[in-house]
Amino acid sequence: MPDSLTENAFLRAILADPDDDAPRLIYADWLDENGDADRAEFIRLQVQLARLSHSDPDWGPLSARSHELKQARYMEWLNQLPQFDGVHWEIFDRGFISAARFDGPDAYFNNAVKVFEAAPINELRFHQFTWPNAVRLAESKHLRHVCTLDFHDGNRVANNGIEGLMKSPHLVNLISLNLSRNSLGSAGVRAIAMAPYVRSLRKLTLDRNDLYDDALRFLSESPNSSQLQSLDLDYTRVGADGVKSLAASKYIRQLRVIQLNGNSIGDEGLTALADSDVMAKVHTLYLEGNHIGDAGIMALTRSTKVRRLERLYLRRNVISDDGAFALAHWHHALRLRELHVDGNPTSELGKSELESHLGKVAYAR
Repeated sequence: MPDSLTENAFLRAILADPDDDAPRLIYADWLDENGDADRAEFIRLQVQLARLSHSDPDWGPLSARSHELKQARYMEWLNQLPQFDGVHWEIFDRGFISAARFDGPDAYFNNAVKVFEAAPINELRFHQFTWPNAVRLAESKHLRHVCTLDFHDGNRVANNGIEGLMKSPHLVNLISLNLSRNSLGSAGVRAIAMAPYVRSLRKLTLDRNDLYDDALRFLSESPNSSQLQSLDLDYTRVGADGVKSLAASKYIRQLRVIQLNGNSIGDEGLTALADSDVMAKVHTLYLEGNHIGDAGIMALTRSTKVRRLERLYLRRNVISDDGAFALAHWHHALRLRELHVDGNPTSELGKSELESHLGKVAYAR
């Protein structure tokens, strides 16, 4: 039977240096020696998976075995953690719970100290936070451990909340910020762009806020955006001028995923984006419902900047047969894994051309 004092010592070592795999693997060896081979194997598997690319041939079998162990022992391992009102343990990463979800502000402010003493938490998920709660959160020293802040589930932090939160000196390790549906305007995005301590953002999710073009201009002109790899601006009222700002950015060069569904960038916006160095590393581009027609598609297919695109979403635009033919004969289209063009006024001839040249990659109907 493992001894709790020794286990606590291992936990303290892991919490003291959560990025180091060595204490986790030493703990796994100790678990093996003390009769918990499943947990030991699970920790080793997850550490190994964290080091592998999904394209690695070993990733699939290792992931399947990790999932099998977790399915069998998940609730048991969760129940070994202390339980607090309004706090939910979520996501195993490198063998340990790494995310905590809080049902409300009191759940966080009453329990944060104990939560961070119980597991190597690097992701916080909030519910029912408003702007005063977000301003108060800025004072929490526990944020220095956090890579991901997620406010997408039933929060309304608004501009005031983000303006206060972004002044926190504890946000130095923030990599991912989700502010979906939070009643933000461009002033909130300006606060993110000007945040004095946030320098490493890789993923920024802002969908379904009324941001307009100014918000994208603030991001595009900020050095804080230089590490961004994923930018979600779905349904944010962005137009061609906003996308032109993005295209002209001298900082944004690392994007892999751009989401602009449900806006109004039109042919003018897509033309600017297609001709921009911003597109050099993009592999996934969402442009559904943007009033894009054949001229925008022609600009995209002529571009020398689009080099790595694998997934392109163009549903519900105004692309006719000329655009469909351009896509079907685009030299780059052979690299596409998915092309979604259903919901456009394309004739059966245009759809057939796409399907005959691109096969199962093209979703035209």
